[in-house]
Amino acid sequence: MPTIKDVAAKAGVSIKTVSRVINNESGVSDETRQHVNNIVRELGYVPNLSAQRLKRGKSRLLALILPRIESPYAMTLFTHILAEARQRNYSVLVLENLPERSLPDTDYMGQVLKNHRVDGLITAPPGTDNPELFDFLKNNHIPYVIISPNFLNKHRFSLESTDRIGANEATRYLISLGHRRIAHITCMMSERFSQERRLGYIQAMQDAGLPVDNALIYEGDNSIKCGYEAACHLLRVSPPPTAIFAGNDEMAVGVMLAVLHLGARIPEDLSIIGFDDAPISEQVFPPLTTVAQSLPEIARVSVEKLLELIDQNSLKPNHVQISTRLVIRESCGVPPKISYYENDVPS
Repeated sequence: MPTIKDVAAKAGVSIKTVSRVINNESGVSDETRQHVNNIVRELGYVPNLSAQRLKRGKSRLLALILPRIESPYAMTLFTHILAEARQRNYSVLVLENLPERSLPDTDYMGQVLKNHRVDGLITAPPGTDNPELFDFLKNNHIPYVIISPNFLNKHRFSLESTDRIGANEATRYLISLGHRRIAHITCMMSERFSQERRLGYIQAMQDAGLPVDNALIYEGDNSIKCGYEAACHLLRVSPPPTAIFAGNDEMAVGVMLAVLHLGARIPEDLSIIGFDDAPISEQVFPPLTTVAQSLPEIARVSVEKLLELIDQNSLKPNHVQISTRLVIRESCGVPPKISYYENDVPS
């Protein structure tokens, strides 16, 4: 098995230089870094992480708290955070915030974080704001970064998507197609990002001089099942909506299933927009128009800022917004002249 000495000899550099490259440290030119990495791959050298952790006094392990790990949002975010961490020679431990809990189980998670000696933590919604968890992290000197916080705090680093702007753009797009009866299925309203998306929808309706009908706003729970149930409820409203803006892609897919169950067509009978641009949005038929969150960028900034906290033990508190964008596919069209749903929606 090749050693770090073998890599250094083959690359014609010192062992210290190889160590700096492996640990993604500064003080090495880009050309030398690329050369050493090429030799590492050529020889099949694998660093001894256990020895590195003992020597550096760090576990090189990050923790990530996610909701419903099986959800498209969580899986996509995890994939990108894992990739960013691996580029910096870190591993990622995933802790699930169970859907039946509004906040993480602090005692359990605290024990896991202690046992694994994690260097830092990233939290993702829902349940990102847990005072008990933050007290534990502070008392144990564990740095953390928050994705989509419910409360902005000038003493910590957090980031979020431009949820209100994205929802506003989605609603304005439907209005531009001629829709006037536009329903909105929110995510869980206990979460700030969901409140922001709802405000974006309302603002677009008001700016267009359209009434905001509370009968067309349905609070969801982010799941496909809820999207199906919400669609059945909303399409019984008289007059029914001609378009539905769902707070995430999973619920939008649930709406699509309800429409197909009715034997109706998308977008001829109902236009549908989601939010997230999760992989499932391209896998359904017709492909789903949605608001894309830049999860690769969210992952990059989260990991980058967390490692700054770990390495420097200081980081100017800040709140960063990552831009969203509307991705137009095939699930939206002009409103139908006569609603398909007046008498055909299952109760």
